[in-house]
Amino acid sequence: MKSSFHLISVFLLGFVAVAATSQDQPIRIDGPEQGRLDLSLPDGGLPPAVGVRNVEVFRATRTAPGLADGKGWTYNHHVDMACWKGRLYVSWTSGEKDEDTWPWHELYSTSVDGEHWSAPAELFPQGVSTPLRMHFFLATNGRMLAIAGLRLGLTKLSETLKGPLVVREILANHTLGPVFTLSAPLTLSGQDAPPLFGNSTDKGFVDACAQLLNHRPFLEQQDFGNLLGDRRMKWHESDDKNMQLKAMSFFHRKDGALVGIGKKGWVTISRDEGNTWSRPVRPPSLVTGNGKVWGQRTSDGRFALLYEPDKEKRYPLVVVTGYDGVTFREMRVVHGELPIQRYEGANKNVGPQYARGVSEWSNDGSWKDTGLWVAYSVNKEDIWVSRIPVPVQGGRTKLAAGDFAGWNIYSPQWAPVSVVEATKPGKTEALQLEDRDPYDHAVAALILPNSKKVSISFRLLAKQATGGLMEIELLSDFGGARPVRLSLGDDGKINAVDGTNAVECASYAANQWMTFQIDADAASGRFTITLDGKPVLREAALAQSAARLNRLVFRTGHRSLVRHPAKTSVTNDIPTAPAVYLIGQVRVDP
Repeated sequence: MKSSFHLISVFLLGFVAVAATSQDQPIRIDGPEQGRLDLSLPDGGLPPAVGVRNVEVFRATRTAPGLADGKGWTYNHHVDMACWKGRLYVSWTSGEKDEDTWPWHELYSTSVDGEHWSAPAELFPQGVSTPLRMHFFLATNGRMLAIAGLRLGLTKLSETLKGPLVVREILANHTLGPVFTLSAPLTLSGQDAPPLFGNSTDKGFVDACAQLLNHRPFLEQQDFGNLLGDRRMKWHESDDKNMQLKAMSFFHRKDGALVGIGKKGWVTISRDEGNTWSRPVRPPSLVTGNGKVWGQRTSDGRFALLYEPDKEKRYPLVVVTGYDGVTFREMRVVHGELPIQRYEGANKNVGPQYARGVSEWSNDGSWKDTGLWVAYSVNKEDIWVSRIPVPVQGGRTKLAAGDFAGWNIYSPQWAPVSVVEATKPGKTEALQLEDRDPYDHAVAALILPNSKKVSISFRLLAKQATGGLMEIELLSDFGGARPVRLSLGDDGKINAVDGTNAVECASYAANQWMTFQIDADAASGRFTITLDGKPVLREAALAQSAARLNRLVFRTGHRSLVRHPAKTSVTNDIPTAPAVYLIGQVRVDP
């Protein structure tokens, strides 16, 4: 009897402990990845999520404004996303040079396929608006609204000055309706503010605006709950001076509770749709800083968080997933490249940051792709989107069918990656990497099942023998090791790394298909390269030891380095002569 009582007591104590842990840590990140993170590498030494496509929406340049926004402005940040009538929308704030400093305006771009994006256009006329953390709201009556802060002057902006709002409708034909004031009418730089939304003769629009103003979680996304006034969550008045609730994102987890996550990993829970909130906590396993955390439910009914896993650095952008919205695991990289920051400016951080996806309140369900889409700023000057296949895969046990199904792609505007028809050899598809960017490069990577020994063959054509660079590598899964390295240089030579030595293997000519085969053995530490059926490098030593081989990478430039914010700005930021490569008939025998 005593023994039974003891067991019951232990069980109850354990249950209480689990309940307390669950309450104290509303989010938990499981797994060894945080301890393996190496921030001397742009991707942190972590493997990527399988099949991620990184596509640049907007590239800033002062040298050639006509290729960008027409102005040459170089501060681009504060992104948001929406899905409306079969298109993805991405909005962002664009400023001349510095954060929160006039002049600036809010821009947006749309896409019907996520690969090709429209030229940027103003979401609101310049001089009317200021940036918010969110810009899109879909009302229950089917009206899609765009909002921004109402500009009150030209002085440097702070979050505490953001309260009044402007609004306009995004119509079904993707044009923009007239601008109204969403909050009380105020004077704007000596001019009258736009008319109050209630003056509109469109009842559906008025009803949608009223619904937005009554939607507490949506408005709580703005820093400190400033848009809610007295209705904001009480914790903004907390005596804990470290509790600054900024850039909140919200999602409903499996049990129906509404989860709010802010900068620096502050997490709070509401069980009454945002009327009251639990005391915010910072779960110790959610390591992050000021770069924002995005959370949402994915199309397979699971949950994903996207953030930068460091308190200071804003790279790499990673994803973790879970089944209940509480416990997340398998940290994998979404954006692991780190191009040089080209333009100096106030408060410009390096890396992919401020990720936001399509929220519960900005999605009409017309985008039928099941992938997880997120938008973000890189270096606070370029705007990118990523498509992450769902279910999110942290690794691969077998290769997907099709030559290029499931490849990881990094595609800048001036260095695009695309699938084209290759008439030789045969009439098959080829992956084309074109590079005209003086400060970035294209990347195509195939994630392999973890193997100690692999044999890989592929066809490769360079459309030029001078003026370009193609690096081909075999990588390990964790730690960032690059065991096998070869390259097509700008001098018509094919080089490889044998241990610590660079060796010339062969020559190549423009517009000629070549067949490569790489046989690599991590256990023996050796690899062999065969070109058009003839060995050109036998039993070379791996450049770095690795327990397993995991990734085949094609890159039109040198591997990214970790860089500091720009102290000076570049002056020759224009496209270069193109270097073009075709890759086809990739075969892997792990």
